[in-house]
Amino acid sequence: MFYPNTLLILGNGFDLHCGLKSSYEDFFRSAIIDTTSESFGVKQLKAGVTGFWEKLLLKYYLFHNKKDYNWCDIERIIKDTLFSVFVDKTRLGITIWELANENNDPKLKHREILSKMSLIDLFLFQYCTDFYVTANSKGTEDAKQELAIHLLQQLNNLEKRFCKYLKEQIINVNVNGNNGIVLNTVYITNAINLLVQLTGFTSSNYNGFNRIVHQEFRKCEEKTDPNCVNVSWKNVNVLANEFGNLSTTSILSFNYTAIFDILLVESPCIYSNVHGKLCNKQCIEGCGSSSVTFGIDDKLIQENSEAFNLRMFSKTYRKMLAIGKPLNILPQKNISQIEIKFYGHSLSEADYSYFQSIFDYYDLYENTNVSLTFYYSEGYEQNDAIYGLISEYGKTLTNKEQGKNLIHKLLLENRLKIEKI
Repeated sequence: MFYPNTLLILGNGFDLHCGLKSSYEDFFRSAIIDTTSESFGVKQLKAGVTGFWEKLLLKYYLFHNKKDYNWCDIERIIKDTLFSVFVDKTRLGITIWELANENNDPKLKHREILSKMSLIDLFLFQYCTDFYVTANSKGTEDAKQELAIHLLQQLNNLEKRFCKYLKEQIINVNVNGNNGIVLNTVYITNAINLLVQLTGFTSSNYNGFNRIVHQEFRKCEEKTDPNCVNVSWKNVNVLANEFGNLSTTSILSFNYTAIFDILLVESPCIYSNVHGKLCNKQCIEGCGSSSVTFGIDDKLIQENSEAFNLRMFSKTYRKMLAIGKPLNILPQKNISQIEIKFYGHSLSEADYSYFQSIFDYYDLYENTNVSLTFYYSEGYEQNDAIYGLISEYGKTLTNKEQGKNLIHKLLLENRLKIEKI
């Protein structure tokens, strides 16, 4: 069977579809907010939960009264907060930081602003004021730089908390004190089966975790082979034979999970996590550090000169600092047929720069060997988002008339498909 070269782009919809509670809302309600006290009308953080961003998320929760879950879009909150404190002006042309500075003057002219501030702005104002008073001797700019560094450190702590939360949805370590590992086999099986649907690497359907591993492992697991001693899936060849067909697939994931890392085996395909991923083999027993990255879109930094000092919060900037061994993620562009497939990604502007780079690399307009397929699950149609993404990319083409008819051209050449999973 012929397997075309495929670039599969995954978003959080993939993990959610497979039953993983990986949304920011799930994280907030499970790891940050004390849900047991809500029945008594008390909304507070869990015991032992501290940190700037955790407290800020609670303020958003209180402000929106849990009816609007947009408050738990962590990366939007990070962007809004940083720009409110360091860049944007209020109605009177003054930043929250500058207002905190002036609050040390008994002749404060902007006191009326305080009475009109939202719960969230008041929290930021108080935090900036406290920090300014502590660092005032160093001057405003130095104090602002220290605050930015402090908020980044606090963000790192939030990332570790999220890493730990998400990992616990997939792997339980030291079960019953036996130093064992229990996998979320339902999630793994669902993820593998969804990969089957998206890539067609086999005609099989894996109806359970045991179908994914080889027969020799099952013999050891069931102790029917006396030669098996202390065997586990991570020290035998456990992947089903069909997985070799994924060798022509590259997966670009915007999630923090990597299915083959979870299985502790070498991936049969190129698998790259754009914004970091959960603890790998080396830190399987804990999450003391995390490569999970929250942040803001680099485009916001590039378009606003006043925001340059916020580059440390850019996911692109942080990825640049974390570059290790070079990895050729994209399939070669000079091969006969390339399928770019999308599933579970919101196609939001925050990640537009990635898509533009990919389309440029493959010369989407002229290269008739390149096709786009957008998969969706019932109730999660993305027609408007798909139209918006391709239309927006068309505007970047040198020939503007070609840009305007890009969608039409892709349809005529049968290079644009929208398919239901």
